Amino acid sequence: MKKICLLIVAFCLLALAGCAPQNAATQGGSSSGAYAVVTDDRGTVVTLPEKPQRVVVLSTSLLNFAAAVDGDLAGRSAVKAEDASLPAKYQAVPDVGPVYNVSLEKVLACQPDLVIASADHHAKLAAQLEESHIPVLVLKTKTYDDVKRNLDIIGKVYGKEDAAKAKEAELDQAVQDIADAVPAQGKRVAIIHATPSSVSVELPSSIAGDMAQRLHLQNIAGGASTDGQTTRIPYSMESLVQADPDVIFLTSMGSSDKIEKRIQEDIKGNPAWASLSAVKAGRVYVLPEKYFLLNPGLDYPKAVAYMAHLVYPEAVHE
Repeated sequence: MKKICLLIVAFCLLALAGCAPQNAATQGGSSSGAYAVVTDDRGTVVTLPEKPQRVVVLSTSLLNFAAAVDGDLAGRSAVKAEDASLPAKYQAVPDVGPVYNVSLEKVLACQPDLVIASADHHAKLAAQLEESHIPVLVLKTKTYDDVKRNLDIIGKVYGKEDAAKAKEAELDQAVQDIADAVPAQGKRVAIIHATPSSVSVELPSSIAGDMAQRLHLQNIAGGASTDGQTTRIPYSMESLVQADPDVIFLTSMGSSDKIEKRIQEDIKGNPAWASLSAVKAGRVYVLPEKYFLLNPGLDYPKAVAYMAHLVYPEAVHE
């Protein structure tokens, strides 16, 4: 009789557990039987109780990840009319404003059941959406590893893991083919980032720095000690002269022609610049913003090929 009573008690406890309310799509926990559980780049665990039907993507590069797995959208970031990176299937999808200035009201009007946001631009917006009980995945896209991780996550969101893995394999092969075409011991490079108020050098953790590393190029700032999150450190003309790189890459927001003109003026007016081997050899290049300041995403192989062609034009074509 005692055994029967114990079995009845155990059965009742299991039944009560089964009646416990399931978590909605929330951050920080998991619910049994959930459609997907994903950890984003904040370290936040996002639980989706069922497959999202109204996804809003707030970053141009992340739109291409969704397109790679043929995912549907209820809303997207605005893209310049001349920007060919907007997938055709999203032309008619309502936009919620540019990536730098997304409208909370427009996002809410899309009635999303999941928002995919950029770690660089949407921390405050993500918090506001979560206050409205809308699940948010915040993703960073700096390095090639980030590109592949984002593909994994978005493939999981749409239930298209196989398509995501196939795209990753395609990207891996393309990047590896380029890396195999250049010397294993690469040239010494400096990647200089200029803004109206400051000049800095980019580390291997930056977008351009990550590509240089994959091409076996020796970044003169590669040995700098950082917290692992920093992508640039202060620039010193003295240290640049001492390192004397073979090639200098320049990154900046704005027109490449204007940057080129300003750099040439600086070179002519500064004897230290003129003394550099890269300057003497005419190997100072302005890198396009779309590939090297904004992560190129699925165009990563094109960006790697662009950089490789500048350094080794005889080995790699754009």
